[in-house]
Amino acid sequence: MPFPKKSALKDKFSYYLFLLIIILGFFLRLYHYFINRSLWLDEGYLSSSLLRFNYLQLITEPLDYQQKAPVGFLLVVKLFLNIFGHNEYGLRFVPLVSGLLSILIFIPVTKYFLKSIGILVALTILCISPAFVYHSVEIKQYSTELLCSILSFYMLIKYKALNHIKAIIIWSLGGAAVLWFSYSAIFITGGIGLGLSIYYLFNKQWGIFFKSLIPFITWLISFILLFVFFINKTPDAEWVVNWFRFYGDFMPLPPKSLSDLSWFFTSFYRMLDYPLGLLWNFIDSGSKVYYYAPFIKMPFLPFILLAAGIYYSFKSSHQDFSVLIVPVILVLLASGLELYPLTERFWLFLTPIFLIFIGTGLEGLIKIKSLQSIKIIIVFLLLISPLIQSFQSITNSATFYKHKKSYQKESLDMINQGYKDGDAVYVYWNELPGFKVYEKLKAYKFNAIEGQDFRWNSANLVDYNTKLRSDFKKFKNNKRVWVIFNHKFLSNVGDPISMPKWYYENKDLPAANLQTELSKIAKVIKTSTTADVSVYLFQINKSTL
Repeated sequence: MPFPKKSALKDKFSYYLFLLIIILGFFLRLYHYFINRSLWLDEGYLSSSLLRFNYLQLITEPLDYQQKAPVGFLLVVKLFLNIFGHNEYGLRFVPLVSGLLSILIFIPVTKYFLKSIGILVALTILCISPAFVYHSVEIKQYSTELLCSILSFYMLIKYKALNHIKAIIIWSLGGAAVLWFSYSAIFITGGIGLGLSIYYLFNKQWGIFFKSLIPFITWLISFILLFVFFINKTPDAEWVVNWFRFYGDFMPLPPKSLSDLSWFFTSFYRMLDYPLGLLWNFIDSGSKVYYYAPFIKMPFLPFILLAAGIYYSFKSSHQDFSVLIVPVILVLLASGLELYPLTERFWLFLTPIFLIFIGTGLEGLIKIKSLQSIKIIIVFLLLISPLIQSFQSITNSATFYKHKKSYQKESLDMINQGYKDGDAVYVYWNELPGFKVYEKLKAYKFNAIEGQDFRWNSANLVDYNTKLRSDFKKFKNNKRVWVIFNHKFLSNVGDPISMPKWYYENKDLPAANLQTELSKIAKVIKTSTTADVSVYLFQINKSTL
């Protein structure tokens, strides 16, 4: 992938700064890959099928825990698992490579849409903002979806002229293949196809329009095959729609109130934070949430640059504007129809468009004479947050997207190290997904007792605890029992929100209640509590069992 020539970046300093940004982006991804953090719950859900299924099962059977992922992604991850063995490095290799390739392929994309300072800013955000780094070492499909979006734009700028048969074939097959590795790519490829078609028809460019129908129809056929044989066989469960509806992740269509209209500000505000990483999260507003808290995180500058970028993009090239804005419109419409939620990671595949708009806005605004003298200050204010957050992710990895930070691996390793003959290990039902994955990744010296989920056949807490004690009888002949449970994720995949009601109204569940019930038959001799997982070691009193 060609790097920009020094002339494209105007001076030697900019060129070497550009190289430093690329190196930093690679370093951050490789650093977090090799520190090998524990899988968190969502990773465990998908990893379960990847570890358990063969190639054929991955594409023909429902995935564990109602997971969905593109078939191409699943097969390639399985390939590298077989090459590297069943370990976390093998699981995360494809997301890592996707993250590294995204940086390299984004270079020519920025060269096409942007100039010197816009290239540097857009590339810096992609290289160092926390979400881009995090998802490059998460065993989920989001990093690959980002790569597929960037690839779609790369093929657009390289082959859109369609001036020879080779370009037609490569663009047709390349766009068709991308869809099998990223379901969200339908919005990008569909947006590109629709945007170009509108532009060609409006400008009466009949020759290029009819030629472009070849790749566009090829992509459509590819998606239809994908939908019929794979996507349609794993329809979204109603609970998934209810979940995202409950948390307001679907665009109101049409907006019917001020509250509905506020969704647009709130959603785009959150998008500036995750995944773009541009909000000033290093400023702590305290434990209380004040009405002014969103404003001290400085959303103004990225909002202004984004809006300015849309304006200047439309003004400079209607064709380029069409292929950038139509995918965003399609995603918003899909969200309004409750087909695609817009929150956190679901924005990731769209970020190349937002980065191009931000870069375009910056380039347009600094042409204003009064702003030319402060352009360095503008860039500094825009990039200070991702710079600080990337530094913090290395100096204190525990704070790196701490809402997803898990200690499942460390907790299970602690049990394995402290386990003695005569001990039992009891895994509470809400920690079973993580345990079952790590049981396949590691050779533990214990066989765990898997706790049953009695919530749905219990009328109340008393009934629940009666059934829970039947589980405890499974280790009545042991001297000690290690108990591990998750105190952060308190429901199962597919559970209605906050149901059964008696369970979630009780603030003692599961932690205090589980400890109370176990204390009736055993004495606590060791505890370990992390952000998501707790471990108790009990000395069993056999006379009470």
